[in-house]
Amino acid sequence: MVGGFVIDSAWYWRIFEGDARFDDAPGATAARDFLHPLARLAKDHVVISEIEIVGDGDGVQFRVGDYPVAIVCRGLRIERFIDAVNHGLAAATLDLALVLVESRRYELRGVLLSRDEVRRRPSARGTLPP
Repeated sequence: MVGGFVIDSAWYWRIFEGDARFDDAPGATAARDFLHPLARLAKDHVVISEIEIVGDGDGVQFRVGDYPVAIVCRGLRIERFIDAVNHGLAAATLDLALVLVESRRYELRGVLLSRDEVRRRPSARGTLPP
């Protein structure tokens, strides 16, 4: 495992209650809760940059290395957002995936794993494996 970042506790409950969608300020939430922490986490492996809120706040765009990624977040389930981020990592030819894991009771962390390690490690309950 290549480190991790703590996910806001509200996501923990929303995921386990089956209501893990981006709603209010979806682009800002995605950038704040996931992309900026991911950029800091991944800095030794790839540059994740130019994180911007787009579409009247409904989505985000960013770069994974030289590869551009755009995600419309409004109403998007968190597992689909993680999937879109992982497509961006794969398109940038990285052998890494973002996975949500339970690190402690009532705590989720976003971690970067090699694609091989993803197959061996379970994701957090309520989320789909990448």
